[in-house]
Amino acid sequence: MLSEPGLSVVIPVWNDPEGLARLLRQLMALPQGVRVIVVDDASDEPVSAEALGLAELARDPRLSWLRSGLQRGAGHARNLGLAQVQTSHVLFLDSDDLLLPAFSGMLEMLLAAETPAFDFCLFRHVDSRLRAAGRPGPLDTDQLHWNLAGIPERPVLLRPEAAARLARISAYPWNKVYRTGFLRETGIRCTEIAVHNDIELHWRSFFQARRILATAQLCAEHFVHEDGRRLTNRTGAERFEVFRALEPVQADLVADPTRAALFAEAVAEFHLALFHWIETGLDAALRPAFRWKAQGFLRAGVGLPLFTLIATRDPGLAARLNDYLSGSAP
Repeated sequence: MLSEPGLSVVIPVWNDPEGLARLLRQLMALPQGVRVIVVDDASDEPVSAEALGLAELARDPRLSWLRSGLQRGAGHARNLGLAQVQTSHVLFLDSDDLLLPAFSGMLEMLLAAETPAFDFCLFRHVDSRLRAAGRPGPLDTDQLHWNLAGIPERPVLLRPEAAARLARISAYPWNKVYRTGFLRETGIRCTEIAVHNDIELHWRSFFQARRILATAQLCAEHFVHEDGRRLTNRTGAERFEVFRALEPVQADLVADPTRAALFAEAVAEFHLALFHWIETGLDAALRPAFRWKAQGFLRAGVGLPLFTLIATRDPGLAARLNDYLSGSAP
């Protein structure tokens, strides 16, 4: 049961004390007095305020600590934290994320009494690779969708076509402030798998939300590690678990004809981009088996009615689907 208005931030962490300490300092300094739930996914050294050099926070009632006895991944950690949330709104951040100056002002607007009720609010974030390149902002493909949707900096209610456009941005958990009741009413959770645990949360939120706000403000920065230290860099058989995340998304899509008509192209584009990305980084010996699995998923999930709809509205996308279905792994 929700006991108070406000925001809780759920942070899964695994062996990242420096990043977590930096983020906690930012969060605990926010004037809105947010609550924070840290979920330790069986780090080698258990995390605590004292271990992070933050002894002043050891007895802070706004800060809660949970620890999993076994490493079960960020999806399980986020779900564990979500179950403990007692505030009206929730945000998922990773331990190495950073808040940007605009975050506090955005949060103030979202929690204001005069702000219309919403299921979640989407905001822009900085990809650390682009900051390093001297142009801080989202990935170019994501920024294109923001531009096409025409979203201003003040939070606005999305029209259905704008929601379908912005659903195409990368499936991240850390660029949305959720109404906690929305996630509980719909039963939307993260998939508890080693990688791709945020796909289900992202897409099913867009499918089932009735009121989505969006703001073009840059409110957080996500750090992308390319040195093999994070789950993102995995190239082995765990990548096959992606289908456990995609199956409930596809089932949710086709369950409602109006939803399918609105999001069909967006989901098909996402599938193709995701499968190509996985295959490119996957161990070469696993690529044929993955392609076979992905082709079977698309044949079963898209079906003739949905494919006909896509072919009518976007023949180029239909051709790319056909090419993938008839092709072999790189």
